Amino acid sequence: MIIKRLAHPLAKRKRKGGRYIVAPRGPHPLEESIALAALLRDYLELVETYKEAKKVIKARKIIVDGRVMRDHKYGVGLFDVVEIPALEKAYRMVPLGRHKLVPVEIPLDEARIKVCKIIGKRAVKGGRIQYNFHDGRNMLGENTYSTKDSIVFKLPEQEVVKHLPLKENMLCFVYRGKNTGKLGRILKIERGWRLNRVLLEDVKDGNQFYAPFDCVIVVGEDKPEITVGV
Repeated sequence: MIIKRLAHPLAKRKRKGGRYIVAPRGPHPLEESIALAALLRDYLELVETYKEAKKVIKARKIIVDGRVMRDHKYGVGLFDVVEIPALEKAYRMVPLGRHKLVPVEIPLDEARIKVCKIIGKRAVKGGRIQYNFHDGRNMLGENTYSTKDSIVFKLPEQEVVKHLPLKENMLCFVYRGKNTGKLGRILKIERGWRLNRVLLEDVKDGNQFYAPFDCVIVVGEDKPEITVGV
């Protein structure tokens, strides 16, 4: 499936030639992800054509979140890590603007660490809890964590490294809305039947702003657990 370049908010507008781009598929929303082939060609500019990008991916030369990815249409989104072993480089996908998802280069020793937001949980057979995360992964465990909290994983083993609860004084990254790309410390949490939001203090300029729960992800306490490009 392909879509018009102008119809996708993250598509590069000045790509030489071509009105269309590959439509991403996978766990992330279409409008918040980029197809792996488009990432290699349009953003990292490692290949000249879509055909070349497809060939590289099919040759098992690209790793996403610790696993070899052979689907050239796979959509990479919030905090996904793309590794290119042949170049000894790794990139984390970070939203740094309302219509901008950027591959931020990260140290190789950070490539297998990922922060995932819990977007749902439910009881399953055996009295355990199934947690659902923003990137489509699931995990079974005890009733220890809450929705909107974050978990730091070691990948691809999916080993829990750290729990980052949504509470005051924690650091949050805004990944959606008008404040996309900002890193802020939680000053106050407001819960209500109409609106759940946090009051954040921007770590750069000290300005305060509100962001809904669905627009933020907890990334650390004293400092971010991963590189977020801020």
